[in-house]
Amino acid sequence: MNSMRGLKIFTVITLSLQCLFLTCLPSKASAASAASATQTGTDAFPISSEQSAGYKALAGPNYPLIQDSYFTDDVGNILMIVNILGAVNHPGQIVVQESADFASLLSVAGGITENANLKNVLVSRKEPDSNGIQAYKVDLRAYFKKGDRSSFIVFKPNDTVIIPEKGLTVEMVARYFGLIVSGATGVYYIKNL
Repeated sequence: MNSMRGLKIFTVITLSLQCLFLTCLPSKASAASAASATQTGTDAFPISSEQSAGYKALAGPNYPLIQDSYFTDDVGNILMIVNILGAVNHPGQIVVQESADFASLLSVAGGITENANLKNVLVSRKEPDSNGIQAYKVDLRAYFKKGDRSSFIVFKPNDTVIIPEKGLTVEMVARYFGLIVSGATGVYYIKNL
């Protein structure tokens, strides 16, 4: 009977910690990250608070788009939509010129975060290219150290660029711990029904 009570107390404490880690820490970390980004940017892309406040990705046309196509703006520039996810300051869908490279893409996305893993950047295509390749692994460290753009690839409409984070963070540990504990708690309750 005592072990059952101890397990219930452990479950309540664990769920409380899970809620604390998953709700409080990420929001504080995001706020701190946003505050430091607006003040200083990153080492690679320093930005002022005025630049950050005025951030706005290029606007697309006022008509429906086919995601996998090029389109033009009012001046005649050829544009496309590219997705950028992960360790950047402004992830999401962005509109860039057809000649955009990683430097342009990262600039529009507000630069990289401090936790960016530049060694394992992934570019994923919706359809394989003429060589049958659908995903590219790109190492951007040479670009950030020496300005070497030789590892850059040519983007196509609707490419997705994923910049992973380095190592484990407190948020990641809390997320995985929470999932494990929730799953274990669920299994325990199901077995004891």
